Amino acid sequence: MTALSRFEDLDKDSMVPLYRQLARSVAEKIQDGSFPEGSRIPSEQEWMRRFGLSRVTVRQAMEDLFQRNIIVRKQGLGTFVQKTVMTQDVDDLFGFYPALVSRGLSPKTRIFGYEFIHPDAAVQEKLGLAAGEKVLRFCRQYLLEPSLYLVIQMHFPRDLAEKWEEKEAAKKNSFRLLQEKAGVRIQNSSLAIRASLASVKVGGWLKVPKGSPVLELQRLTFSSGKRPVEYAVLFFPGESYELRTQISTGGKSALKLERQ
Repeated sequence: MTALSRFEDLDKDSMVPLYRQLARSVAEKIQDGSFPEGSRIPSEQEWMRRFGLSRVTVRQAMEDLFQRNIIVRKQGLGTFVQKTVMTQDVDDLFGFYPALVSRGLSPKTRIFGYEFIHPDAAVQEKLGLAAGEKVLRFCRQYLLEPSLYLVIQMHFPRDLAEKWEEKEAAKKNSFRLLQEKAGVRIQNSSLAIRASLASVKVGGWLKVPKGSPVLELQRLTFSSGKRPVEYAVLFFPGESYELRTQISTGGKSALKLERQ
């Protein structure tokens, strides 16, 4: 049985315009899972053949769904069910898990790649380390939906990271680890955001194909003594996340946008 065969016929004698009937039927099938998030829906020609509708009527129905953010058009590929978009305030990024829970969500988390390593030059420079100094590096993964992930790769100076164990890192975010276990007073963080394409490794972390759009946020956290105490890179699926911040008129924003 095809997806289209599961639709009931439209009532052409109804006072409700045909395009609204079609839009409502498609939206209902999306809601009940007949068309899952991210899946391709039938083309205009298929809708026209199935219901005997004009191209104008079908296009009106699709435009209605598009305007309501139910579907998305991809040039040269077709029309797809819109994926869930997670809106996240930049100010909530330290408390990412509590922010999600407060919205009634139940994210699952896990850490992986927990190891002390010699960092590359970029991480060494960010954390102000001398040559030969090691850092703790590990990743924390958040699963919100079967297709909605966030992964954070974190780096800490070794002398701070030795103050906690891996099992504690699995339960506490970096802010709590630094404050409660290493005795660090957090002063502030600088943020830089860029758009990129998923590498094989990042794609594997986020469960998206290589080359998929990714939102990459780099966060450098400082102690009250102005020491860099954490360098983290947050990877978001580009089609599923929206980051927000507020900028006061005449003031300064802590959010730096980089164009690569």
